[in-house]
Parts: sequence; C-alpha cells; structure tokens
Amino acid sequence: MIESPQASIVFEPLPTEDPDSTLNKDPESVDAKLQPITASFRGTIRLLNSVGGRAARFRGLAIFIANIIAVNWISSMIAFVPFVPRALSNIVASVICAQLSLTWTHIVISEPSPKRWFRRLPPMKMWRKVAVPTAVLAVAEQITAFVPIYIALLTGISNKKAQDFADMTPGQSTGMAFGGFGLLVLGIVLGCFLVLPANVVLTRVQASLLNDAEETIVPFDRSFGGKVIPEIVGGSGVVTMLDAWKTFDWASLIRLGKTYGKVFAMQVAVSTLFTLVLVAEVFMIVGKDWSKLIPSDGAKPEV
Repeated sequence: MIESPQASIVFEPLPTEDPDSTLNKDPESVDAKLQPITASFRGTIRLLNSVGGRAARFRGLAIFIANIIAVNWISSMIAFVPFVPRALSNIVASVICAQLSLTWTHIVISEPSPKRWFRRLPPMKMWRKVAVPTAVLAVAEQITAFVPIYIALLTGISNKKAQDFADMTPGQSTGMAFGGFGLLVLGIVLGCFLVLPANVVLTRVQASLLNDAEETIVPFDRSFGGKVIPEIVGGSGVVTMLDAWKTFDWASLIRLGKTYGKVFAMQVAVSTLFTLVLVAEVFMIVGKDWSKLIPSDGAKPEV
C-alpha cells in the first residue's frame, strides 16, 4: 500500500566514462529490471528476513494484539449504553484506538528499532490527523459486515433450522444456495469497493506521519509527489485522504488486488481442507444413518 515506484524517488545518476557502468545504459532497460519488492510473497518475505530474520514476519504482533483487545473492550463498554447499536460502538472504539493502529503501521513499514512498541507511540496531536480516515475505514467495515447479515435476516436465510433444510424441495434448496452465494458475492463487492480503498487511504495517511528519522523498508515517496508539505515549513505534514488515493497508481492497486486474491485463495483452501476433514469425521461416526444428526421428530440428535 505504500511502496512507491523506484523510478519516482531514485536520484538521477551523473554520466561516467566507464563504458561498462550501468549508469550509462539505457534508463528504460534499467527501470525494466526494477520490480516492486511487494510484487510477490517470496520477495516480501525475503525482504523481511533481510531486515530482521524470521522473527521479522511477526513484527508489530504485540501492538496488533493490544489494539484488538483495546478495541473490543472499549466497544463492549460502549455497547452497554442504552440505544447504542453495536456497529456504532465498534466505530467509536476504532477511532479512540487510532493511535495504536498508527503505531502498528509505523512499526511494520520502518526499519527495526530497539524501542518497545509502547515507546514508539506518536504524540497525541497525531490522533487528530488519523481520526477521520480511521472512522471512514471503520464505517466501511461495518457496512460490509452488517448489510449481508441484515439482508439474510430480512429474507429469512439465517433463520432456517436443520430440519427446515431437510424438508426443502430440490428447487427450494437451489434457491437457498443461490441466495447464500449472492450474499457472499455482495460481501466481496462491498469489501472491494469500500473496505479496500478506505484501508489504502488510512495506511498511506498513517505512513505520511512516519518520523523523518525513521527509514522505511520499501521505497516510499514521503512527499507523495510533492503534495505533502512538512510542518517545519508551515505545512500540515500529512497527506490528505484525497491525495492519498490519487497518488495510489494502478500498478500498485493491481498488485494489491493480486495479494488479496492470493490470501483469499489460501483461506478457501484451508477452509476446504478442514471441511473435508470434518465431513470425513462425521461419516466415520454416523455412517449413512443421518437420522442421528437430524431426527425426523425434531428431537435432539443422538449422542
């Protein structure tokens, strides 16, 4: 989400008299070999290994867990307030903990530091600069999660019991399957068009606030094409949400989409594997006598 094309941030080399020097070669042929580090999982993992060994794959894990615990705890406390919906409590909790998310991003994208994560928390004035994009992402996540759920409730898909499925005709079963698939597609579409852009914008806004003394582990244009003016010269020191999205080029978007696709494929593969294992266990236990699981009289399954 933050790796910039190297051609946009590398220096222009001076000519040299050495005919074998790569500095005198055709710039286009040199740039063609500059592939983004995050273009593949292997390249990214190799980078992390070079940065901090195998443990670098888990960098930021402590503050990641702390952020999840804090958000869930605060959200649960807010949910106790009468007439406050769960979705709103999740959004408010995410905004309150925006500092933790900001620190996590800085830890992940920067060179290793001897400081513990709680000592790398930025000053509170940074919270105001990430509060709005954090809220936008939280709203997008809640819409993506709850819209399919509400549709399932309204259409009665989620209210079906095991016996209801057993009594369905083939046509009803097919319709139910298509309905469930449609809700899955809806969730994916909402995630692609709401959550993904909001996540990109938030991450790039957070990255723009990285301390100048810290170096990133991937090429990163801190000026965002000259759109970020440092505070020392009277600027805000942070990229706007609109500029954060505008400076995210198509090549990076396609690369990010492929990454999400690979992760989704791995999740499907793992889920399929465990489903097959579960089905095999059920067959080993009940065999062909499915009445043990779904009795015709609606009673509890036999143990």
